Amino acid sequence: MSMSMGNVMDLNITHEKLNGTHYLELVGEVQRYTAPKLKAILFPLSEQTKQKIIIDVEKIYFIDSVGLGVFAGAIKSSIMNNSTLILRGMTCRVRRLFEITGLIEMI
Repeated sequence: MSMSMGNVMDLNITHEKLNGTHYLELVGEVQRYTAPKLKAILFPLSEQTKQKIIIDVEKIYFIDSVGLGVFAGAIKSSIMNNSTLILRGMTCRVRRLFEITGLIEMI
């Protein structure tokens, strides 16, 4: 079964910086078509030293392996740069993905 781009749910990202903390809210799906959009915003933040990044993932409906890869890369980058990356609002489904992959222990 093939999927056209028209059927792919989008990913909406809201980014605010308040009192030195970056707040991102994600709504939609983090998958192979939308992950580059997240990576373009998240990686530059995680590559800076001593940043605090809070990502609200409560409204994420689906994450595939490409999306998990973006999160894994950002988590590793933030650790290497002495930054803090926090995921909040994890649904049971999203939390389970992070537990299965071992990413939950890195955040």
